[in-house]
Amino acid sequence: MTREEAIKKLLETDEEFKQMYEEHHELEWKVQKLEKHFPPDPEIEAEEERLKRRKLYLKDMMELKIKEFLSKTQ
Repeated sequence: MTREEAIKKLLETDEEFKQMYEEHHELEWKVQKLEKHFPPDPEIEAEEERLKRRKLYLKDMMELKIKEFLSKTQ
C-alpha cells in the first residue's frame, strides 16, 4: 500500500485523522493569507507563527498515524 492510499483510507475510516487533515489544510490557507499582509505587523507575525506551529504539530501527528497504519497493513 502506498502512502497516498494509506492517507485516503485513513480519511475514510479515522475521524481523528480526518479532523487533523482538514484543520491542517485550513491553517495552510490562513497562513498563506497572513503572509500576504503588508506591511508586516508584529501581531500578525505572532499569529502566523502560532498557526505555523499548530500546523506542524498536526503534520507530525498525522505522520505518526500514517506510519502506524502502514506498519499494520504490511
